[in-house]
Amino acid sequence: MRIFAIGDLHLEGGTGKTMERFGENWRNHDEKIFQAWEQLGRDDDVLLIVGDSSWALRLHEAQPDLDRIGRMKGLKLLFKGNHDYWWQSVAKMAAVLHPSINIMQGNSLIINRVAIAGTRGWLCPNDAYFEPADEKIYQREVQRLKTALDSLQEHQADFDFLIVALHYPPTNMLHHSSGFTDLMDAHQANACVYGHLHGESIKTALTGWRGTTFHYLVSADAVDFAPAEIDLSRKKA
Repeated sequence: MRIFAIGDLHLEGGTGKTMERFGENWRNHDEKIFQAWEQLGRDDDVLLIVGDSSWALRLHEAQPDLDRIGRMKGLKLLFKGNHDYWWQSVAKMAAVLHPSINIMQGNSLIINRVAIAGTRGWLCPNDAYFEPADEKIYQREVQRLKTALDSLQEHQADFDFLIVALHYPPTNMLHHSSGFTDLMDAHQANACVYGHLHGESIKTALTGWRGTTFHYLVSADAVDFAPAEIDLSRKKA
């Protein structure tokens, strides 16, 4: 088993909303992503899709995009992004999703001795765009990640590697500590994968080591529209 991650697929969702207005590299970006996975992926792989999967506004409008994801090789773990307005309750989504897709929202999963925990995340305090109204959502998302990580406490003997998956970066633009990074430190997460950042923001994103955690920015344009493999051997003593 191998684990890959990518975020910000931004599939059309029947909206006619294409992405090339964000740069020529986004032209036909969906074809690049699906073709890359067809070449890279195997049926026993796991693919983390960390938010902003579809521009659709309603679940039924997102169905063609979700079906397309369902046909991708391997097990897919789907996380919520800030543009996933189609996102409904886990029960409603599970009823229409391909059986190879698992919904991840403040929960955890252990697969072949790899634990994966995550939630959407949110803007962190002292970010340039953080406003007073963001504090409540930020605290709620920190609590959801805590719940996900706490759910693993009784299963420590069942995994050797811990991945935290978010849509938003786990820190602000200045890479200050946050509730998310504090939780990763406390639980000694081995890897963090996240998306959300595009264009010029990619250059200053938190990547590489912070404490015991190796950070991967996997927004589609940051990984050149091909899922990035998580190195399960990369662990800091």
